[in-house]
Amino acid sequence: VFQGIMYYFRREKVCPRYQFTLKDPVDPALLQQALDAALEAAPYYRVRLVWEKRKAFLEPNSEPCLVYPDSVMREMPEQTNGYFFALHCAQNTVYFDWFHFLTDGRGIAPFMTMVLQFYCNLRYGTAFEGQTLETDPAYDIEDILAKYPESQVANDMQRPVVQTFEETPTCCRIRLEKAGLVDAALRCGVKPFSTLTALLCKAVRAYLDKDEVLYSYSTDARDALGAPNALYNCVASFQRKLPLTADAPLAEVAVGVDADLKENLSAERKLFRIAEQMGWVYRVYQQKASLSIKKRIFQMGEYISGFPADFWVSYLGDPFAPSSPELTRYIEDFQTWVPADGASIGLECTSLHGIITLCVKNKVPRPGFAEALRAAFEAEGIKVLEAAELGADNT
Repeated sequence: VFQGIMYYFRREKVCPRYQFTLKDPVDPALLQQALDAALEAAPYYRVRLVWEKRKAFLEPNSEPCLVYPDSVMREMPEQTNGYFFALHCAQNTVYFDWFHFLTDGRGIAPFMTMVLQFYCNLRYGTAFEGQTLETDPAYDIEDILAKYPESQVANDMQRPVVQTFEETPTCCRIRLEKAGLVDAALRCGVKPFSTLTALLCKAVRAYLDKDEVLYSYSTDARDALGAPNALYNCVASFQRKLPLTADAPLAEVAVGVDADLKENLSAERKLFRIAEQMGWVYRVYQQKASLSIKKRIFQMGEYISGFPADFWVSYLGDPFAPSSPELTRYIEDFQTWVPADGASIGLECTSLHGIITLCVKNKVPRPGFAEALRAAFEAEGIKVLEAAELGADNT
């Protein structure tokens, strides 16, 4: 429970959505059978939360886990029989929603993949083999904090905090050819993700008209924690402040982004960052206070700590775990939508069929971000297949 408890303390729930479009209309009854079979092989997800005084724990959930024949996101766990995820379908589309409290994107991927594989077995007569999904033991935050005591510094009440926009989110979607981004990365001599982040910085700078952009990005810390099969949250997030001029060459920006990324991908940096971001969570969790008071304390401390950013970016890449080229034959499209938690703009990026899709939730009360992204990509010769403003977030 502790590994995800920060998402329970936050003011608003962080509930991502994975959205698959299949070749044919979805059969809800077959999808229900697939979900039931997957839950039998993945007991980690068949749980409910129990609060006992000031502590919380997960226990098996005996209630039915239902497939909902619509696309409406429900309150989890209040409207989902205690489950921290929900499966929906409408026309050709399957929606996986989950509360970040239980897991992260990498943690939900193997379960989501198995549900789709079982569905294809029933719908198309494929022969995908399921496997039992067991999670690695939870990491010990006390051990990590003891290893990195210097990570725990007092919050500076005078520290300047980035002011984020907090308007009603709107959504936009960008699709680009992956080959073009890879070519641009090769020209810059850096990783494609570094090039992507550099281009996002240039687009956000133009859109917000700022000479300095503060961005954050998430990394998977399972390797550093020695828990490669962890299904719980293992996200270590990093921030970087980037002064930027309008005519800064992409290669110059990308090299700096790449150097920062490589430094933070080391196991030592990830563990230190886990200690930094979870130390405050641990102190709040240990307080002898009600949940409502803990939430207020947590909100104040997280804001003062300098968490907010202009934008955050997460690159999921291939949404399937393990990667399944055979399964992609039945999948026409994939999108993932995540609230812009702690930032003005949130971007989640995935790759399927040679196309990179950027799903954006934007709390800035002005239009034009999709076109700012298009301009940034096309300036580097990257073909943009779609740059769409989709309107208000209605999930």
